[in-house]
Amino acid sequence: MPRTTIADVAQAAGVSVSTVSRALRGLDRVSPETRERIEQEAKRLHFSFSKSASSLASGKTMRVAVLLPNEISSWFNAHARGIYEVMSKAGYDIVPYIVWTQDDLDAFFQNLPGNRNVDAVIEASFDFDEAKKQVLGDLTIPVVGMNAPSTHGLDAGVAIDDEASMATIVRFLKSLGHKTLAYIEQPINTTPFVCSDRLRKKGFSEASQACGYADEDIIVMPSLSHIDARSEQDIYSGIVAQLLSAPKQPTAICVSVDAVAAPLLKELRRMGWRVPQDVSLVGFDDDDTATALDLTTMHQDPAEIGRIAARKTLALLNGETLDEPFTVMPTSLVLRGTTERVS
Repeated sequence: MPRTTIADVAQAAGVSVSTVSRALRGLDRVSPETRERIEQEAKRLHFSFSKSASSLASGKTMRVAVLLPNEISSWFNAHARGIYEVMSKAGYDIVPYIVWTQDDLDAFFQNLPGNRNVDAVIEASFDFDEAKKQVLGDLTIPVVGMNAPSTHGLDAGVAIDDEASMATIVRFLKSLGHKTLAYIEQPINTTPFVCSDRLRKKGFSEASQACGYADEDIIVMPSLSHIDARSEQDIYSGIVAQLLSAPKQPTAICVSVDAVAAPLLKELRRMGWRVPQDVSLVGFDDDDTATALDLTTMHQDPAEIGRIAARKTLALLNGETLDEPFTVMPTSLVLRGTTERVS
């Protein structure tokens, strides 16, 4: 069966080949009625206009680079799903760049200034140094951030307030009567250039001080990236052992991400701590594990953050001026079964 050509669409719609070309590439000088008729005939005939030919004519690649930390399948990278939902409907392809190491990030930036293969860049939660921020600021394509700690180098962005959200958790635990708090960073931090954990720890420390906790009432367990070879059980056994041997054992524990809660909860119970009777536990993100664990946690919606970032990107690609270039998304504390009032 012969392949449908642009001439077939033109004949069916009763217009010239050049009019079909302009209509399917989204160019001007085609009336809405004619464009709709051409699109209907193209769909009926299963005609797909060459994206590469459209790119040559419009000067657009119809591709957007999305810079993501760690594995693309992780819950946090639901950002990418939200971006795809919006950008694909506008005819754009998503090109993911997954970053595991500092070398990966450096390579991306080394190639970026001379790269003409994308129309925009969307990045997720990276804490760029000044040199990389300068590279972003010098680009002539839109750069949009998601949960970025700074607006420097960005044309737009959408983020939650990690510090304020963690402060809400601290005040909540204070209201329950907890006298001693602990904060657990991600035990193995494979991406030190991602900002969320640092901001959440900062929010915890500042809110604890503001709530009147003394230094001896606060325990902060740092990342243990230098002991990657140890098993997960060894790492969490070490964390719980340090909590048990502290001069003041915590009555409430905050974790930087929900993924930390499951192995920590298992180890706490193995060592005889009852949750929440002996110690309350609060997560952050409200990912899939939080529901399974009945975990009190701070809720955010990464997919919606991705959608908003994509809408801002589309608007900038269309030459629009954003009424709100930088948007702060609300979070909400979800109360479940791992916290209770101190008796």
